Amino acid sequence: MKKIIILGGSGFIGKSLKEYLKKKKNSKFKVVSYSRSENKNILKIKKLPKTEFIIYCINNKNIKKSLRYYNHLKKLLEKSTKKIKIMFFSSGAVYGPIFKKKRFKENQKINLSKVKSFNGYKKNYAIEKIILEKKFKEIANLGFKVSIVRGFTFYGKYILKYNYLISQILRAVQEKKKLKIKNKYTYRSFMHADDMCESLIKILEKSSTKCPIYNLGSSYETNLFKLVKFLNKKYGSKIMFDNKINPIDYYIPSTFKMSKVLNTKKFINLNRGIELLLR
Repeated sequence: MKKIIILGGSGFIGKSLKEYLKKKKNSKFKVVSYSRSENKNILKIKKLPKTEFIIYCINNKNIKKSLRYYNHLKKLLEKSTKKIKIMFFSSGAVYGPIFKKKRFKENQKINLSKVKSFNGYKKNYAIEKIILEKKFKEIANLGFKVSIVRGFTFYGKYILKYNYLISQILRAVQEKKKLKIKNKYTYRSFMHADDMCESLIKILEKSSTKCPIYNLGSSYETNLFKLVKFLNKKYGSKIMFDNKINPIDYYIPSTFKMSKVLNTKKFINLNRGIELLLR
């Protein structure tokens, strides 16, 4: 059985992956989780346990603190075998905002000034990911097999505990509470947590010293206005939109590279995935 160490295991990605591998029959993977909040604190690791894979999905609002966790991992790797395959879970936020229907591609240049046009937390979050992507490329240059995943919009069992837009929408449906959304021209591509986890494992196994970058998300764009209309009709929810005219908010990845390299199967349908989540 192969071991996967998850650094940042208390978040949505880590929890979903642990659950996915636990319920998957005949899984060849065993998960060991570390985080800032659990008993197995990342900074307390003095030596990496014997492992084949590491997934780094730590999120931190403070870039200096984030680099502290990264530097600790780098020191641990310097004492470890280069046979370990490493994944850095980044974000599609590194591309910055987009106000027209154009999908993000992995080979497009990252524009820092564009990223800085984000407001508040999202700006710091995106800048942190850009900085760490460069750091993990440095690890690949040292001879480690690394991959970078730019994640987009996911949902699943643990998403209801967070404050993402999809979390707010699903809670409003579940609790039949009123919710007002600012922009009806918002487009997203929702990937179910099980599909996300299966893809993560495949990408992780294909890590190399060339440090490939993959967009991870569904290729099926969803207009939130149409999604909300469906949810209100099916579940009797009370979700509304602001009547103000807003620009298009388009956050959809190009998934050609992911599909070609991973030979992905058909993903879980969004409406079906929501039914499973809310039943």
